[in-house]
Amino acid sequence: MTNRKLYHLMRVSNVCRIVDAHYEPGNYSKSYYQIWRKYVLPVYPMCYRTLLNYVNTPVPHSVRENAVQLSLF
Repeated sequence: MTNRKLYHLMRVSNVCRIVDAHYEPGNYSKSYYQIWRKYVLPVYPMCYRTLLNYVNTPVPHSVRENAVQLSLF
């Protein structure tokens, strides 16, 4: 697996971890759109459609374990 593919899967894993921590079905204030707007967009600038694609992307278990939240400072 190339580094570019690995880093992309790590980013997908981090975004999915944020979504899993905040999403509640049936609650508009904790919908995918609100999570994207409040939590994902400030950290990972992407459009809403990209977030939906990330949520539906299968991530291998080995990448999921090694993915860490990146920080700016």
